[in-house]
Amino acid sequence: MKRVKKPRGIRHDRDCHRCKARGVKCDLNRPRCQACLQVGEACNYPLRVVWVQDKKQKVPSSLGLKTDSAQNQLSRIFKNTEHISDADTKSTSINLYGFVDLLDTFYQQIQSSTRSIPEEGIQLISRTLSFARSRLEDANNGEAIQSHLMALTNLSQVIKSAHPIALFGIATFAMFEVCSGSFGNWHCHLQGARSLLDLHCRCKADLDDLCSEIAGLADILAYLVWFDVTGALTSDSPLIFDDWHRETLSDTFFESVGCPADTFDLFVYLGKHLKTAGPNIMDLSARAMDQILRLGVAKTDRNLAATVYQAAAAIVAFARAAAVSGDPLTSYQSNVISTMVDRVCDAIAGIPSTSRFYVHLATPAYLTGMHASTTRQCDIIRGYWRNCQLYDFPRYPDAEAQCERRWKTCGVRG
Repeated sequence: MKRVKKPRGIRHDRDCHRCKARGVKCDLNRPRCQACLQVGEACNYPLRVVWVQDKKQKVPSSLGLKTDSAQNQLSRIFKNTEHISDADTKSTSINLYGFVDLLDTFYQQIQSSTRSIPEEGIQLISRTLSFARSRLEDANNGEAIQSHLMALTNLSQVIKSAHPIALFGIATFAMFEVCSGSFGNWHCHLQGARSLLDLHCRCKADLDDLCSEIAGLADILAYLVWFDVTGALTSDSPLIFDDWHRETLSDTFFESVGCPADTFDLFVYLGKHLKTAGPNIMDLSARAMDQILRLGVAKTDRNLAATVYQAAAAIVAFARAAAVSGDPLTSYQSNVISTMVDRVCDAIAGIPSTSRFYVHLATPAYLTGMHASTTRQCDIIRGYWRNCQLYDFPRYPDAEAQCERRWKTCGVRG
């Protein structure tokens, strides 16, 4: 008699999280299953994780594992093989873990450097690195709280000495404030960074010299000027840094977050004229139309991310043009804005939450949410904020509440 094999059951670990939570049969369609597509919800599949080999790691033979297998397990870098291509993993982008890696690299450099760096400066990087690591693991454990206090104390000492290495500590606290604080209110740390930077740099040449002296400083400043512009748009606060500071943003940086450089230029233009009637209405409308004409049709993650930024920039520019004129939006402007909100929502819904661009779409998602006018639009923006809360390190805790208040005030039935 032949042995009867045990029948194979359905693997529910492959179902998307929403279907699994609701007890709905998932068709496993990628990037979005049909059940989520029908209700306009963001689809979030379990991650398939593979370990990327770190050639620098040496594995003790006493572990009793094959070398390749053990090295793969000991590597700290991982990627999602379902949605992220090899080309997408080359850049760490504005990522908390990538930022910690940047701090770690800089700490290794200053330890072996022959340049004169005060002892408290080296301690600051060490303690800031410890704080960042423990903060990522658990914000409420005793080690995280203690390392937080130690890093703050050390940062205060270095700021008193006005050494530019304090910018690394300021940027670290700014990074966590962006992720965990009130959405858009990021300028407290940025003001301190600008004041410290002004003691050493009065022009682009001074900044270039300082960045050549301190490795990694240009990368740190790129984070700060990016938060400056995006924070100005979301909180209606004036820009802190100047144009020559923003030159630290490279093409690689823009590519990593999915924002086209010309769209960022429009964000800067809007940030400069938030509190004035300076911008010409025709100029604003022309800039908005330029972004609309640049919208692509490809459905890659990178193109969808660019669409989110471009359409959001057009929305804000048209709304700002109407505000400058003092007249209510015309039917034409309202229709264009509504169409652009739909384009943003469609793009956000089309990008898997596991994409490396997804978490960086917070600012355009917020700007779009402020102009949402239908239930479907509100649901997609709401789904975006909830997906951001599902990451291993939750982000933007009050962004959804801010959007909800806006919808309630405007009478939108979200």
